[in-house]
Amino acid sequence: MDTINKILVPTDFSDTALNAFRYALMLADKFEADIELLHVIYPEYEALDLPVMAAQATKEKAAAAGEAIKEFVEIGLTQLHATGQLSGVPKINSDVEIGTPASLIADVARRDEVELIVMGTRGEHNALDRFWGSVTTAVVEHTDCHVWVVPEHASYHDINVAGFATNLGDADPYHIWEYGKLLAPFHPVLRCAHVNLDSSVEKTLDIAGLSTFFDNHAPALQISFHSLEGATVTDGLEDFIQSFEIDVLAMYVPKHSWWDRLFRRSETKNMALHSKIPLLMLKH
Repeated sequence: MDTINKILVPTDFSDTALNAFRYALMLADKFEADIELLHVIYPEYEALDLPVMAAQATKEKAAAAGEAIKEFVEIGLTQLHATGQLSGVPKINSDVEIGTPASLIADVARRDEVELIVMGTRGEHNALDRFWGSVTTAVVEHTDCHVWVVPEHASYHDINVAGFATNLGDADPYHIWEYGKLLAPFHPVLRCAHVNLDSSVEKTLDIAGLSTFFDNHAPALQISFHSLEGATVTDGLEDFIQSFEIDVLAMYVPKHSWWDRLFRRSETKNMALHSKIPLLMLKH
């Protein structure tokens, strides 16, 4: 994927969702992309002898959500215009769907050929199990497009230093190259890191080999590679983020692979839950 043309922003009208919407507006401005806002409402259920009342209640909720989206957009745009950050207003479409959020978000992204989903997270307000069994996690797992996760207090600024967490997989050169192309509008410095938990010499050589590959095949790319040590993946990546002032951290998310092994560990769940910077989950 070379460009982002359409960004899907799910919203529950919370302050966290509003922050993600402002962030998505700035990304859309940079990518010259359209935004699609999506609110999902649960259908009303009544006793079997009152299906008409249930349908009417659901219809009323959908109508109210449509009005809420208009107000939500106005607030977000007003706040950004007040800062002078937004150079232009992207095309914004809105959609209200009825069902369960996680599955519908993934379905709408596929249906509307979305390249990027931007979602907010409320770190300390959610217990770990609740968060990682939540909508965001399900969307990351089931969608086919990239997911940009924005912590509730992460305000937008230009991406000068972009991080990539590598597991030294065979396809990582391709994913890093794609990541560089994706962020081309920002012209960032790329820093790729692997957390070497067992201080393996072989892993150190692998990261050196990855660096040599890019030196030979993409000499114009501003990129560096770092072999990190830490008691946990969380510790290593947190130190990496702080030491190099990373603006966004990306990782490739194959199904039932490194993502599962990595994020089933409570310490890495905790890192993502309390992350101060956005996380970009790459899906291609």
